[in-house]
Amino acid sequence: MNKLAINGGIPIRNGLLPAQVTIGKEEKDAVESLMKKVVGNHQPLSGFRGNSSEAFYGGHYVRQFEDMFKNVFKKKDGWEAISVNSCTSALQLACGAIGLQPGDEVIVTPWSMSCSATAPIIYGATPVFADIEPLYFCLDPISIEQRITEKTKAIIVVDLFGQPFAEEILEIAKKHHLIIIEDAAQAIGSYYKNIPAGFLGHIGCFSFTQGKHLTAGEGGMAVSIDSEYKTNLQLLRNHAEAVISDMNNDMYTDVENMIGFNMRLTELQAVILMEQLKKLPEFVYRRQANAFYFMNELGKIPGITPAPIRTGCIHSFYVQAFFYNSDMMDGIHRDKFIQAVKAELKPQEGRVDLGVPIGCGYIKPLYKMPLFQNRKHWALKDHNYNAMPCPVAERLWKEDLFLWTLNGLDLNDQDRKDISDAFYKVFENREELI
Repeated sequence: MNKLAINGGIPIRNGLLPAQVTIGKEEKDAVESLMKKVVGNHQPLSGFRGNSSEAFYGGHYVRQFEDMFKNVFKKKDGWEAISVNSCTSALQLACGAIGLQPGDEVIVTPWSMSCSATAPIIYGATPVFADIEPLYFCLDPISIEQRITEKTKAIIVVDLFGQPFAEEILEIAKKHHLIIIEDAAQAIGSYYKNIPAGFLGHIGCFSFTQGKHLTAGEGGMAVSIDSEYKTNLQLLRNHAEAVISDMNNDMYTDVENMIGFNMRLTELQAVILMEQLKKLPEFVYRRQANAFYFMNELGKIPGITPAPIRTGCIHSFYVQAFFYNSDMMDGIHRDKFIQAVKAELKPQEGRVDLGVPIGCGYIKPLYKMPLFQNRKHWALKDHNYNAMPCPVAERLWKEDLFLWTLNGLDLNDQDRKDISDAFYKVFENREELI
């Protein structure tokens, strides 16, 4: 008689795993307070104006949130926080703020949300993919060095899954006079040698979209200590071309690049995010508690190894990664094993994946997307993305890695035990999968 649920046996669990709830009474009260002001006193939902005035920098709560963000990370001296409507926007503005132009190259990772690689294209620059570290999944410094040419202007590093990038990249950038844009969308609350993720490069970018550590549904932040970059970020966020002629000439440096966007945060999002920011330590602690539990429990199973944490790093665990060794699993492919685990946690008939956030291999390397393979965009047409593949990213995608997504769960002891038991049950009865 089959024991595994995937073969008709009784599953470990029949109820939904709990969703992670981050929006509570505090956010509700803040929104209601703002809405009373909107209705009663004509308080605007957005304080931004697209002209050269104090309102160019946003409304009262947007600026209050930006100040609070800086202060939480103890980066008051010289750093500026510029709120935007998404991390995608922050990355695009960062590429504009450093003056990217056609002919420039930017080294990017093949393992991230696509916007980390497509942001340079907005300004006609060409993304060049370097491979990732086999243990930490961030850009590999050795691969970066191999990709640098006389056209390289910047590196977009991604603190993947919450793990800050390798310190050696800072030395590479200094050696070759390159700018580092840090995509910390998954890493707010992480630190490297006591420096917050997002504050390690020249410009840092954060995400507040649904599922991130902090959320207002959508939203983002860019931070920088460089005075030119700070000003350019503010200009590009809010219709730069409409205001630049009325500003003091000392306020900008590159008129040619100052075609701006509307990438502004609303007052409503700002009041929510201020309350969310107060809870960040609690949110990070929850994720860390879950991560360390599963690292300990699942790490006892032969063939499953928790991904390590970089020395000097405090990891905020947007996602927790594990290595899978099929040779130690009697040749059972990773995808088949994980499918069986999911079946053990199946919440109810017809809802197999709901509440079971386990994935295999993260994403297909970005250079395999039609955008980069077809190369119809003029900024990509002269670059052959098949000529320099990224073998580590491809191997981890296909075979060696599975991911436990911590951003959607608020687990108690029984939930954690059920998940752990599901893995052990599949391992102990793996002969049913051969």
